[in-house]
Amino acid sequence: MVITKRLKLYLPNKKKAELLTETAKTQTACVNWWIEKIREIESTNIKELQRQFYYPARKEFGLGAMMTQLAEYTAIRLVRTSKRKRRNAPNLKKTIISISRLKIDRNNLGVSFGKGYFWIPFHSQAIPEGKIRESKIKQVGKDWYCLLSIDIETPEPKKYKRVMGVDLGLAKIAAIADGNGKNTKFFRGEALRAKRNHYYRLRKKLQPKIKQGNVYKLLKRIGKKEHNWITDQNHKISRAIVNTAKKNKRTIALEDLTGITRQLKFNKKTRRMMTGWSFRQLSDFIKYKARLEGLPDVLVVDPRETSKRCPKCGHVSRSNRKSQERFICKRCGYESNADRIGAMNIAQRAAGLWVKPITHGQQGIALM
Repeated sequence: MVITKRLKLYLPNKKKAELLTETAKTQTACVNWWIEKIREIESTNIKELQRQFYYPARKEFGLGAMMTQLAEYTAIRLVRTSKRKRRNAPNLKKTIISISRLKIDRNNLGVSFGKGYFWIPFHSQAIPEGKIRESKIKQVGKDWYCLLSIDIETPEPKKYKRVMGVDLGLAKIAAIADGNGKNTKFFRGEALRAKRNHYYRLRKKLQPKIKQGNVYKLLKRIGKKEHNWITDQNHKISRAIVNTAKKNKRTIALEDLTGITRQLKFNKKTRRMMTGWSFRQLSDFIKYKARLEGLPDVLVVDPRETSKRCPKCGHVSRSNRKSQERFICKRCGYESNADRIGAMNIAQRAAGLWVKPITHGQQGIALM
């Protein structure tokens, strides 16, 4: 399994900073050169491109063999991605270096551009053991970062019979529970809404002044801060969910929220909140962290009727949900928090315990 660690680099002298800047500009130009050649022959076949243009590229830009090939692979990926999205491949503008020759020694990153290694210290953090794959070094503002890709071994996944459902939302970012309602836990969303509203008001206030001075840069900085905060929250929430599943020996079940903002109708404020919080990112974090911990593969289920169905008797009705927080079954009178009900139904559906909705004359099947 390949994971990516983001390392902030500290450039100790001007010479190393200039070398990184010059290398990044040269490789970026090389990528754009490869894109033009791909357009000329209208092919992304690696062997054909190397046969015709590999040596001219090395002569043109003076890069080593590995960095020339990595520039070619980057260009191919950009073109293929653009074709899937049915648009022309853009020229690469970012200051970025693709590199495969890297070493780690404590808090120092060894970088080789074909003339031996030179070492750059980075912000201290734990680096997992594994094989270093193709990585990126990029400049963001005045700072340099390494996106270090590491191929690590994952433990053999365990087999758990019991399932823990995860219900995602806005009032509560996540609610977790077993199919019988045990091991319930909530991750509240007040901080999310407050932070999102704070950044929204800032952007709304600055938007009319976008042509003045550095307002555009300020808006980008605000967007970056908001994105980083959301990512940090998703990391913390996903870690807590995975730890709970590991402790209780449960398989995690998530609801499939693909295209949820297009499928359902929301008011303007709710839609802004829904699109502003990355449920896809949170789901991805849960999946890869579960895999790293050796948990069974995360199950993904259809979310339809999980908020309207009684997990006790199976009765499905919109009127079961009295409010955002409150759920009372019209049939059997079972009452609980609505988000907890959603998590219970997700767990039951994933475990194959979903009972058929009750109609007149039928009696529900109790699961507890």
